[in-house]
Amino acid sequence: MILASASDTRRLVLSEAMEEKYTILRNGKVLFKNLTQEEYFDIMEDLSIEYYQKGSPNPSTLETKIIRIG
Repeated sequence: MILASASDTRRLVLSEAMEEKYTILRNGKVLFKNLTQEEYFDIMEDLSIEYYQKGSPNPSTLETKIIRIG
């Protein structure tokens, strides 16, 4: 049995209602837009592997913008 206070339940409902979308930019240019969190994590993992294998893209050139929807 799991017990939760009313404030915990409200926070959970609010966090579920707030969806986040991610945009990845490189040197200010959009690489990927309107990503879910799972898509964002997958792409960032791919970019990190590419960096360690090829030396590019340099992490300092990447930027993430998060948009909350809801």
